[in-house]
Amino acid sequence: MEIIYLILGLIIGFVISFLWLKGKMTQDVSKANEQLAALRSQLEAEQKSVEDRLAVAKENATQQVTATKEAADRQLEEVKNSYTQRLEVERKHNEELRNELQKQAEAKNKLLQEEVRNMAAQMLSESREKMNTADKERLEALLTPLKDRLEAFNQTVTNNSKETAANKTEIKTTFEEAMKRLHAEQEMTIKAMREDQERTVKELREQTERIGNDAASLTKALKGDSKMQGDWGEMILEKTLEDCGLIKDQQFFLQENYKDEEGNNFRPDAVIELPNKERAVVDSKVSLTAYQSAIKETEPDEQERLLKEHVNSVRKHIDELSAKGYEKIVPGCIGYVLMFIPYESGYSAALKTDPSILQYAYRKHIIVLSPSNLLMALQLTRTMWQNYRLNKNVDEILRQSNDLYDKFVTFGETFVKIGTSIEKLQSDFNKAKGQLNEGKGNIIRRLEGMKTLGITPKKQIPDNL
Repeated sequence: MEIIYLILGLIIGFVISFLWLKGKMTQDVSKANEQLAALRSQLEAEQKSVEDRLAVAKENATQQVTATKEAADRQLEEVKNSYTQRLEVERKHNEELRNELQKQAEAKNKLLQEEVRNMAAQMLSESREKMNTADKERLEALLTPLKDRLEAFNQTVTNNSKETAANKTEIKTTFEEAMKRLHAEQEMTIKAMREDQERTVKELREQTERIGNDAASLTKALKGDSKMQGDWGEMILEKTLEDCGLIKDQQFFLQENYKDEEGNNFRPDAVIELPNKERAVVDSKVSLTAYQSAIKETEPDEQERLLKEHVNSVRKHIDELSAKGYEKIVPGCIGYVLMFIPYESGYSAALKTDPSILQYAYRKHIIVLSPSNLLMALQLTRTMWQNYRLNKNVDEILRQSNDLYDKFVTFGETFVKIGTSIEKLQSDFNKAKGQLNEGKGNIIRRLEGMKTLGITPKKQIPDNL
């Protein structure tokens, strides 16, 4: 009986142990399934997160690269358009410069023609005085050989006076023919010389009268009226400045008011703006009275006296202009004042009469200029402005090039960062993928091994994972 109870107890204990072990195994499998489900959910979430991050990073990188490329293209297009516009402006400017140079050349040719006419009048005046002497010398040179021949012929006639009548007749005939030829040649020579002299004198008289009438008309209009003379000089100065291509109220200013330290007002005829904020003062001075009288005077001594009076008038203008001290009153003045004599012949006459007058003016910080000299000086000013604008354009091109280079460096740095981020994401992705399917203890192998423990998942892990 005891044996039966023992066997029943063993059976009951075995059953209880079996049931306990089965319940425990069921709990372990449930826990394993729960862990597997949680791990799978976590894996799917991490995979989705990695894919989302990679997609966002690629999208951001693509957008940033596209935006940077478009910005660079726009900047390059802007720079290209800017250079194209500058080239067009420079082309138009060069065309204007060629036209201006042609106008200046024509103006200089007119001035040169005027100077040639003045010089011709003076040379013809001198040649007229020498003409009679030259004519006498030419006649004497022509008649002397003929005179010698006649004397020799007369001597021959005297020596042969006792010869026959036939010889006398022949000699007489020969003598008469020789005299006829001599008179004919002499009359032709004298006639040609007279015609040449009359033509020269006529041309000289007409040219002298024309020059005298022009100068007389100008002097009559300006004589005794210093205000009118000043206005005329200022008008010529303004026209000369404009003919050189300078722009009024931009590159030169007329009658600008300046004050000295004591508050006195000064109005120079013109102030020319130069690059680097420098200025050149130009004042027009007219001295006509003595010069006109000298042109009309025929007596050499009186003409010389009048020309010296003309020089003294010019010298007086130099002293008056120097006393004003424009180089100290006008801000940025170059240190010398330009004194403009608006008529070329008056300038030449003063310089010819007293060549030292230019040095005298220079010592007083005055530079005396005629229209042709002022044209050359203003052309130099025009060239200075062109060089100044060209240098500014070069500086602007250099600045924009440096700015474009800096922007490209910034773009390059951003592009490198994007590439580095993409490479890091790819590396993290490969590392995570390796953890899933590489090595003995990878997650996929461990999950698949759990199937042997009795799990029955509804889905399968993708083969390409």
